[in-house]
Amino acid sequence: MNVINVRLPDKVVYDLENLAKRHDLTRSEVIRQALVVYIHFVENVGTLLRPTAFRVKPAQIAYVTRGDVSIMTMPTGHSIVVGSSSSGGVGPKTLDNLKIDGKTVGKFLARVASMDVAATGAFPISVSVTLSVEKEPTGSEIIQGISNEIKVLGLEPNQVLKANTEENFETTQTGAGITVVGLANENELRIAKTRPNDLVVAIGKPKVGNEVLPAEARNEVANLKDVTALARKGFVHDIIPVGSFGIVNEAQTLAYSIGRQLRINEDTKLDLNKSAGPATVVLATIDRTKVDELDYFIHKPINVVGEIL
Repeated sequence: MNVINVRLPDKVVYDLENLAKRHDLTRSEVIRQALVVYIHFVENVGTLLRPTAFRVKPAQIAYVTRGDVSIMTMPTGHSIVVGSSSSGGVGPKTLDNLKIDGKTVGKFLARVASMDVAATGAFPISVSVTLSVEKEPTGSEIIQGISNEIKVLGLEPNQVLKANTEENFETTQTGAGITVVGLANENELRIAKTRPNDLVVAIGKPKVGNEVLPAEARNEVANLKDVTALARKGFVHDIIPVGSFGIVNEAQTLAYSIGRQLRINEDTKLDLNKSAGPATVVLATIDRTKVDELDYFIHKPINVVGEIL
């Protein structure tokens, strides 16, 4: 008979001791019986040692895109969601068109891509950043801004964030790109969950360029916390951040995703065709009887901009 040494967590040892005492067995006998049952189960029922996810073939993956987001759904019922964003000519460099500090660049860069992923119902697990600037000082400042923003989701930057900078050439203009990867169960995705008669509600006001920071100070633009708050509500069906194409374009995307038409609310005071810049507006389709409930957990401008016919 061979002897095998195995390290076990304290909780498992505790449970093992209790089980052995209850049935008047030695710990070794309990482990031996457990392994016999487990091996039998693996050989005759399933492949626990080689999960199905690792045997998925590319042809079995379903690909869907929505705006800047790609959704890859596996036959296992899991989905990988990838969102991306970029920024150019915005930062502290000499030739930047909009002069702002690196931390602010990083904050909005991370916010846009993370909002896109979180709006689908996926949870971001990895962040990759490509910076066309030197690491010190500009790159580090941008990375700090990104780190601060993803902490909103409870992520630990040291674990999930990977960044690359330009160290071969001197740069005079800021350029940056970001990719956020998230995971979700397929049945929890908020894609094409909009229903006929839903209202389309805009959180925040469309702002771009120099308008963004003053508007954020006035609490007029949507952010990552708003998306996560909306995602926790059952009466909220689809969520989609608005970017440079404006509110109408994204609202139509929500309607067309379920083969329906959109009726625009002509009385809204928002400019529905204006660029919302770095996702300063978030659209949500909701049960029309629940509009007033948004005021309890969203403390931003809320406007009904249309309805799904």
